[in-house]
This record gives sequence, structure tokens and C-alpha cells, in this order.
Amino acid sequence: MRTKFSLGLILMLAALLTSFMPVAAITTQRASAASVCDWAQFVADVTVPDGTSFSAGSTFKKTWRVKNIGTCTWTNSYTLVFDAGEKMGGPSSINLPSTVAPGQTVDLSVNLIAPSAPGHYIGYWRFKNASGTAFGIGTTTTKSFWVDINVSAGYGVIYDFASNLCQANWRNDTARLPCPGTDGSADGFAFKLDNPVLENNIPALDPGILVSPQQEYNGVVYAIYPAMQVLRGDIFQATLGCQNGAVNCNVRYVLQYKTESGSVSTLWGWNEKYEGLSYNASIKLDALAGQNVSFILGVRASGSATGDRAFWVRPVIVRPGIVVTPPPPTVTGTPPTATPTSTPGTKTATPQPASCDRAQFISDVTVPDGSAFNPNAPFVKTWRIKNIGKCTWTTSYALMFDTGDKMGGPDSLALPSPVAPGQTVDLTINLTAPGSAGSYRGYWKFKNANNVPFGIGTDGTKSWWVDIKVFGVTATPSTPITPGPSSTPIAGTMYDFATNACSAAWFSGAGSLPCPGTDGDAKGFVLKMANPRLENGTIDTRPGILTFPQNVYNGYIQGIYPPYKVKTGDRFRSIVNCENGATSCYVVFRLDYQIGTGPITTFWAFVEKYEGQYFQTDLDLSSFVGKDVKFILTVLSTGSAVGDRALWVAPMIYNASSVSTSVPATPTLTSSTLTPTATLTNTSNWNTYQNVKYGFSFKFPPNSSVTSQSDNSGRVSFPLVTQGTNLKEKYVDISVVEGAATCKSPSTNPTVTSENVTINNIAFLKEIGQEGAVGNIYDWIGYSTAKGNACISLTFVLHSTQPGNYPTPPPTYDMTTESAIFSTIMSTYASQ
Repeated sequence: MRTKFSLGLILMLAALLTSFMPVAAITTQRASAASVCDWAQFVADVTVPDGTSFSAGSTFKKTWRVKNIGTCTWTNSYTLVFDAGEKMGGPSSINLPSTVAPGQTVDLSVNLIAPSAPGHYIGYWRFKNASGTAFGIGTTTTKSFWVDINVSAGYGVIYDFASNLCQANWRNDTARLPCPGTDGSADGFAFKLDNPVLENNIPALDPGILVSPQQEYNGVVYAIYPAMQVLRGDIFQATLGCQNGAVNCNVRYVLQYKTESGSVSTLWGWNEKYEGLSYNASIKLDALAGQNVSFILGVRASGSATGDRAFWVRPVIVRPGIVVTPPPPTVTGTPPTATPTSTPGTKTATPQPASCDRAQFISDVTVPDGSAFNPNAPFVKTWRIKNIGKCTWTTSYALMFDTGDKMGGPDSLALPSPVAPGQTVDLTINLTAPGSAGSYRGYWKFKNANNVPFGIGTDGTKSWWVDIKVFGVTATPSTPITPGPSSTPIAGTMYDFATNACSAAWFSGAGSLPCPGTDGDAKGFVLKMANPRLENGTIDTRPGILTFPQNVYNGYIQGIYPPYKVKTGDRFRSIVNCENGATSCYVVFRLDYQIGTGPITTFWAFVEKYEGQYFQTDLDLSSFVGKDVKFILTVLSTGSAVGDRALWVAPMIYNASSVSTSVPATPTLTSSTLTPTATLTNTSNWNTYQNVKYGFSFKFPPNSSVTSQSDNSGRVSFPLVTQGTNLKEKYVDISVVEGAATCKSPSTNPTVTSENVTINNIAFLKEIGQEGAVGNIYDWIGYSTAKGNACISLTFVLHSTQPGNYPTPPPTYDMTTESAIFSTIMSTYASQ
């Protein structure tokens, strides 16, 4: 049987699970229990100890030393078999080279290949006896042994076929097709899905393209993408498989290409039939190096096209030496859905912010990150924020609490005076430190006159924050507790998920799980915890739940709780983080729900990676008032599940109306004030760069230097705000090109975002992107405007180096701070 597994590509965390089928309905093929005569014991890693690093695509030999501690002899009919995880190009099975009697040891070797993408990879292996029954190590004879490697970084995505879906010319054998297509069209169709579920019932972590061929015998659908230059080392990657449930799917994938000579050739092909597995493709493109190539993604029906629904999941071209910052991973579910990013507490607003509403974080005026306070201590937080959009922030705009720890602040507070584009404002609110020791962070945004939230970042969706520490608790070890009488409930608690952990039905991809589970169980496990130790080392005296997904790539675990009738004022609260010391933990926390026999749906999700902090969620459940809801705690691995020890601390349904007036539910709120200071940056003492021939000028700050200047080009280098980081230089390149077919910044590929902006009544194309070379990163923002037949471009560049280039990595520079000068310079641009 073919063994195939979906990619665990963590750089893009892109989208997870629209919804889960009830886990109780999921069935999994598992090997029958091993007989007592077949039992192995792991002795040693003869080669490739855990954590060995390889470059992408390197070949290596893994050798384990294993002992036969059973009562039966392992004959040549016994096999070493790949079990789960990352196959690394190894065989599905190999026969043992010789017999191994009880008590003997054997060295077993397999030839493997390091995956082409950087990351941490583990492949699990077991035995099968002559009858095909699987067995392994451990007291139950069912555990696997493994190979554990790291693949060094160095590859970045240079082209994403799914994101550029409609840049392609989609066709069947006779006609062009619309993009995106219409599901069910007999002519064939293609459209993008953010969270495809493959035939193995495992949701992909990345977007994909769902295609269906023309509904005729051997029907086809294919896409001709725009030409791009291929360089040596480029690799095409994708995960292939039929859509979950498309049991009649039987197709052939092809990757073709068209060169400048016009000939079309087939580079690679793969036959796929619905059998519950997926396939990872990785095709080297060295043979096309130096050529401009149009790639063609095609799918052909193998006979009848009925039921042929096939996925290209994360079809991309990666290039060595390119470091591309991926867009924030999106976790999407059936509405209502929160969309978390890798930055804790940041959510995508619905509807999206207007393009004219954009903010830029300038600095923490008071209370820098990590400031320490005593419990319940009042303090004043002030941020300096700049209006970098095109719309004036009126008194109908407001500062609003977004998520995280509110610290006694207001829900929202109107701006007392307008802030025009280009102006900065100091925002001040009075807050109160929480009453328990720990690290706390609260996230804040704006909302405009139409109550649409907006903030900082390229797309105006990010929050800024206040980050503090609270003293006051002595750490003690955290220990699992067994089910027993409930502890005294916290005031306001309507339902305690930790105390009632074993009232839930717990599942993973391996099926039903016991509660409490057994620490280390590869099927996944849940443990109730007393005094859980948080990721930052703090002990929380409230009960918690330790959840560990099934130990496979993209493994999951979830607990389905009994129905609870939601009341007015109910809120879900919990701290979510990784267990202290679980440094490789990288998971998605989700609160799912089910009403009656309806589908399991995602209500909230949060991406968590071990970074020494935790996140406190506080969710309004008013949309469920009066309904009997089964709440479901879900944790999913983002790739390898090794080390994914995820803690829910004090998960509860809380209602302030049930709290006695003698016990305050939250710290007493204090009045908050918002004092804007609308001040433009003073540029009166700045120098002027002037191009007489083409009639334009702009100002630049003192201590900058004009390193070159001519009629058609120039460069101005700027001083760094902070020295000693990985930022090497920042500058602006000036370019003038006559008769350009398209007026855009030169040598700026790939472009991440582009938009039309107006500055001083001059229309510009604004582009933002990133380029890379070995060990170097170039983040750039380009502004281009046409004047007569001339295209004038100002391209601002931040040139940094990869921290891994250094024996002792320097601090990473603050992009927001270093790039703040760019918009100010553009505000001085003038055309004579």
C-alpha cells in the first residue's frame, strides 16, 4: 500500500479546519494487537542521533539498534515498516536481513532523504511479523521508534500558485474557463479553498486549489500561469489528493511548462486515486534554470470524470537563500469565526478596514513592555500612534479594547479631537494591574465612525498592546490530579471545564481516549492539573487541563462536554499557553461547539507557540443564550506533534451577575482619558533632494548622506534609529525611466501588496515586498508616479541580515520604528 502524508509546513500558517466532523464518527484503520511473542526494545541510535541537522535534500543513512525481548524469533519474513510522521524518502517496508532470536540485538538501516523545506521532522517506524501484525517497543509492544532530524533553513516561497489563481489562464480542451469557477460546472472548474480537507480526513494547514476536469471521458482542466524566471535550486512543491468524500476520484496530475520558444513539455506526473491518503510532491527545477517559464498545472480524468474533485494544496515554488516572511496564519471555521494570527491577540475584523484608515505604532511613551507592578496597582499607559492613512480621525473615532487582558480599561473611548493624516497622537488610559501574579498583555485598536475596527500593519488589522508583569506568587511544582470532589469554585463560575474534564468525551484521530489519560500516550492524552506551571514559569493556583494531540503530523485532541444552557451574561474564560519547558510546542487552541445533532463548528481559535508568554481569552457567549450547547475544547498540532503539551488554565464559563456584591468580579474600573497631541514631524531643518530635469523634490533628515545622484538615478542613505541590531542599512533608491510600459518600482520582486495612494495631490502606486539573497533580507516600500513619459520611483529599503549568520545573534530590529521616516519623507514630495 502506498504511504503518503500531508506537508507540515509551519512558515505559513495559513488556514485550519472549517469545521470538524464529530470525532466519535471518525474511524481509523489500526493494526491488530501484537501477540505476546513479538516484542522489541530500543537499544541505541547507531547513527543520526535525535536533532541531527541536514541541509535540504541531503541523503543519509539511519541505523537503529533494537533487541528482540519477545519469545518468538524474527525471521526474514518479518519487516521494518514506516508507521507515521515524515517518511523522508524511505521505503514503506523492508525485510529483515537475517533472523533475530529472542535475546539478540540487530542493527537496522534505512536510506533516507532530508525534506526540501526547513523545519523539524520525525519519522516513526515499527515491525510487522510474518502474518502482517504490527508490533513495536514499550510495555504494550505498540510504540514506535523514530528518526528525528532538523533541516536547515534557507528556502523561501517565491511564487504561490493558489494566491495567484486568477492570474492564470484556466482552460479545458476546447475553451477558456472563468476564474474562479462555479462548483459543479460540467465544463470543469477551479477555485481556491483556504482550508481544504484531503481524502485522509486531515485538514491542510495551507490554502489549496480545488479542480474538477471537464465532465467527459478523459476530460481535462489546466491553468497556464504567467512566465517567471527559474533559477538553479528552485523547487516546485505541493500536496496532492482527492477531496475528502470524493470516493470516485481517479485522476492524473501533471506539471508542464512552456518556454519562450513556445514548446510545451511535461516535467512530472502523478496518478491519484481515492484511497484515504495524500502525496507530497517536490520537483527540482534545475533543468529550467535561466529560462523564462510559464508553468502549467493540469488534472486529467482517468476515464469518466464523474466525482473527480482534486486538490493542489499549497502549490508553490521555493528558492534557496530567500527568506520570505509569510502572511499571518489564518484559522478559519464555519461562522462565527475568529481569525487568529501568529501574533497573540490579533484578529481580523469583519468587515475589513477601509483603505483610508491606517495607523502606525511609534513608541511606548510610558510602561514599556515587561514593566512590573504589584497586584491591583493602578498605572497610566500612553502610546504614541501616527495616522498614516488618508482619512482624518474625527471625534466619532474611538480607541477600543480588542482582546487579551483588559486590566480595568474601558471598552472604548472616543477621541476628543481630530487627528489629520500625517499627525501623531499620544493615547493615554488608566489601567489596573490584575490581582494575581503573572504576565499580562492587553491588545487595543481603533474603530472608525462606522464602528469598523482598524489598526497598524500593512493591511491595517494588527493591534498594539500593553504588556506588564505582576509580582506575588511563589512557584511550586505542578502535579496531575485524579478525578474527585470539586475544589471551591471561583466566584462567578457557572461551569468549570477543568474540574469536569472527565465529564467530557475525549477523542483524537486514534479514536476514543481515556480520562485521565497516560502521560506520553502517542494516541494523545488529557490530564487534570493542580497548580499548573505557565509558559513563563509562573504557578497558577487554579486548576487546569493538560492536552496533548495524537503524536502524528497535524494530530489533534478534543473533549466534547455535556450540553450547557447558556445564560445572559455568560462568557468563556481561560488562559491558554504551552506547559512550562515544552519549548517545541506549537499548536492551535480552539473553542468549538455543537448544538443538538448539528455540525461541530469553530467559535474561536488561537495560534500558540512557546515564547515564554501566555494568552488570556474572554469570549462573549451571548449568541448562544437560551440554547443547550456542547462546548468542545480542541487542540491541533501545526505539523509535528512532538512536544505539543498545551495547557488550558482555569477554563470556565463565567457570569458576573452570579458574583456576590462582596466579591468583586474584576478590579474596580477607573475613569480613563484620551489626550491626543496632534503634531506633525518638523521637517524645517531637513535637507532637500531635487531633480531639476524631471522636476521633483523631497526632503530627507539631517545626518543622512546622498551617496549618488544623476538625472535618472540616485540613493540617499539614512542613519539607523537603533544600533547593534541585525539591520545593516536603510536607504531610498531614486529611479526615473522614460517610456516604461508599466510605471512601478524597478527590481522589486516579489511584490507582497500594492495599492494606489495619493500624496500631496499626486497619485502613486505603492508597493510593499521583500527580496532575499544568501544571508540577507531586503524589505522595501516603493512609490511610483508617472510624469509625462517618465516613471519616477522612490524605493525605500531596509537591508538586514539573518540572525543565524552570527555565532551570537544580534537583536532583531524594530521594523515599525526604523521605517517610520519613510512616510514622513513621502509627505514632503513635491512636483515642480
